Amino acid sequence: MLQFPLSFVLTFCSFITTSIAKPTEIVEVIQTLPTIASPSWKIGDVQYVINDTTVIDSEYTAIVGNLAVVSYHSVHNQKFATEIIPLSIVANEVNDGPYIFVDDKKQLVSITVKNGIVDRLELQAANDTRAIATSIPSVPSIAIASTSTTPPADTYAMPPKLLAVSDIEGNLDHLIAFLHFHNVIDNNYNWAWGTNHLLFNGDSVDRGDKVTELLWFIRKLQQQAAEANGNVHFVLGNHEAMILADDIRYTHPKYKFIAERIGIPYHELWNNNSVLGNWLRAQNSIVQVGPYLFTHAGYGPELDALQLSKEEINSSIRNTLGPPAWPDRTELANTLAWHSKGPLWYRGYFNKHSDTYGPKPTDEELDAILTKHQAKAIIVGHTVTGTVGWLDGDKRLIGIDVHWDEAGQGQGLLIVDEKLSRSTMTESNLELQVVSTSKQE
Repeated sequence: MLQFPLSFVLTFCSFITTSIAKPTEIVEVIQTLPTIASPSWKIGDVQYVINDTTVIDSEYTAIVGNLAVVSYHSVHNQKFATEIIPLSIVANEVNDGPYIFVDDKKQLVSITVKNGIVDRLELQAANDTRAIATSIPSVPSIAIASTSTTPPADTYAMPPKLLAVSDIEGNLDHLIAFLHFHNVIDNNYNWAWGTNHLLFNGDSVDRGDKVTELLWFIRKLQQQAAEANGNVHFVLGNHEAMILADDIRYTHPKYKFIAERIGIPYHELWNNNSVLGNWLRAQNSIVQVGPYLFTHAGYGPELDALQLSKEEINSSIRNTLGPPAWPDRTELANTLAWHSKGPLWYRGYFNKHSDTYGPKPTDEELDAILTKHQAKAIIVGHTVTGTVGWLDGDKRLIGIDVHWDEAGQGQGLLIVDEKLSRSTMTESNLELQVVSTSKQE
């Protein structure tokens, strides 16, 4: 009978016991691959033990020099891999940033990752606006002022045109193609829409791999639109709240690697000393433009029962963005950013989700919400509809969450002279479709 040393048995039993707990996850560079002589993986500076229970994802071929996601348990100074996911990302081709911070003396620190190497630049304090050059094609220069971002207003008169999109999730290239086709930006990626308004209805971050570039791009358009007496509204979604509070389960692996390389936890790249973080934390969670109420997930009867103004809702969410993530959520009034009935999470308009994220409002309750704000309709993202359309044909509810990660699938809601239409990557002035809220995606 095959005999194992007692130390091995104890270690293996400890691994089995520990594996019940959630493993640690890291993203690092594949240094060596397993062989018959040495059946372990070296990823980063660590040797990972594997066994028959280790899951090796096979979507991409494991290549030395590429990144891999490793989930592991530590047992007696050894690391046992529960899952290894090789990625197609070449470590020395990773680029990101800049992440720009302002210290107490108003000195700027800019951190950029170029070809996997961290580059830090310190700039002396300045009393005026400073321009920082970047390698981002759509944002070749970033304007940095010495003051914090002032929260925008929450109510606006109806502009000549309003275009609303949602759930871009870091897919900058598809967004740029969409905005260029509809003449919102010019060939140099600059605002070209005059006094019109563009609105992002939450979840601009997570999942995609151009989150940093996308946020700088939106911030730039917001500045340029203001100079032209137009406006770019940035509505916070649940994913903005998550990354600000260190819940990065949906964040692209690239950013977990970058945070490790920089030596700053990912959520700290968005703290109040960060220019982008300060800007993000100042934005609204509910905005009204003319008779249209925009919020990322929804506005239900429980929220309405609190009798809060839009300003109070926005202020409350700003104050609870975190960290930490997932505070006590017993009382809706004290945790609007995290509660299932709050405007970043509510899904009561959708029958397929109303049991968990509802309940669904009655006609009377929905009318009461609209009457309170003198609004005609509520526009939401958050729950994928696949097209821009009326939820179950109800003219009071419009869903605009589509798959921006798929080429050609981007869509937006265009409002011109009270006419509502659907804009795609290649067409304009299409009718809004009827979206079933019972259909499973």
